Amino acid sequence: MDNKKSLYERFGGDQQVSELIDQFYYKVLFDKLLRDKFLKADMSRVRYQQKRFFSQMMGDKNTQYTGKDLIEVHKGLNITNQQFDKFKVHLKNIAQDMEVSGADLEELLDHVEKHRDQIVFNKTT
Repeated sequence: MDNKKSLYERFGGDQQVSELIDQFYYKVLFDKLLRDKFLKADMSRVRYQQKRFFSQMMGDKNTQYTGKDLIEVHKGLNITNQQFDKFKVHLKNIAQDMEVSGADLEELLDHVEKHRDQIVFNKTT
C-alpha cells in the first residue's frame, strides 16, 4: 500500500467514489430502516453532495464540499445509532464488492464514524 497517496487516490478517484455513492443510495432506498429518511429528498442533489463530501473526506484536494453543514442537514431527521450503523454496513458491503482493500475500507469507515455526532440526534437506539 502506498501511504503517500490519499484514500481517494487509492480508492480509484472520482469514478469509484461515484460508483460507491450510487450503489449506496440504491441499497438505502430499498432498506426499510433507512428509506424513510430520503422520501422527501431530491436524490440527484443528495447524491451530488454526498459524492463531493466523500471525495473531500477521502482526501481529494480538488474537491470542495459546498453543501449545508452536516448538523443542519441531519438535525431534523431523528437518525438513530442503529440507522447510522446500517448506513455503515451498506458502505462496507458495497466497498467489499468493489474489492477495496481491508486497510482502505477500515480507513473509509473510520472517516465516516468521525461524523456520527453530527448526524445522529436520536441517541435512544
